[in-house]
Amino acid sequence: PYTTLFRSGRDTTQRQLLSLISDLMKDEFHDVRLNIVSHAGLICEVLGVDGLVHSLLRTIQDLVVDNHWRIRQSVVEQVPKLAKLFGVEMFQSKLESLFLSSLRDSVHSVRQAAVMNLKEIVETFGPQWTVEHLLPKLVDQYSSASGYANRVTTLNVLPQVSGVMTADQIVQFVVPLLIKATKDTVPNVKFCACRMIMWMMENHNLGSLSINQTIKPTLKELEHDSDVDVQYYAQRAAQLCP
Repeated sequence: PYTTLFRSGRDTTQRQLLSLISDLMKDEFHDVRLNIVSHAGLICEVLGVDGLVHSLLRTIQDLVVDNHWRIRQSVVEQVPKLAKLFGVEMFQSKLESLFLSSLRDSVHSVRQAAVMNLKEIVETFGPQWTVEHLLPKLVDQYSSASGYANRVTTLNVLPQVSGVMTADQIVQFVVPLLIKATKDTVPNVKFCACRMIMWMMENHNLGSLSINQTIKPTLKELEHDSDVDVQYYAQRAAQLCP
């Protein structure tokens, strides 16, 4: 009887808290929404992973597209905690598409938050999930039809995901995208690609074959680019080639 009473009291408390928290997340004042959503991960952890929290997740989904960019940023910052708490299936069905859309947000701070928080997500779900499931979706986001800022954001994501990848996987999946980006029509994209190539060579053993046959010739070509910033970063990257 005591156990039943305890569970009943706990369940009642959870439902009451959930109702209050949901109302606060929908408050007309964005400061209220911001303050409550900045603790979303902790709130879900306290309430427990059960049917009650799933309804709270729906509210969090709505806040990813809130009109105020600080709230969108705060939600993005909570996603790694929610990913750990709910697991890969729940993340893919409830949060993944919205999180990836944050990489294309109109506000730089939101995009940057998504980039920085992706590392913890891939570390949570591991190399196989990253390479087979996530990376193709990130590569698909790189498109000449998208704004150049979105292409730059995609390039900035690559170091975050490469931490769980082998050197061979980086050569197979990441390097081709970087080479493609060096041929972009926008100088900002090209010199960002050079910077990412530098980072990859400094942090991963890409192998002499990939460097000599693919990377080095591309960088040498960019040393004569019409944009001086592209020339500069191409020369710096080329200096790292053996």
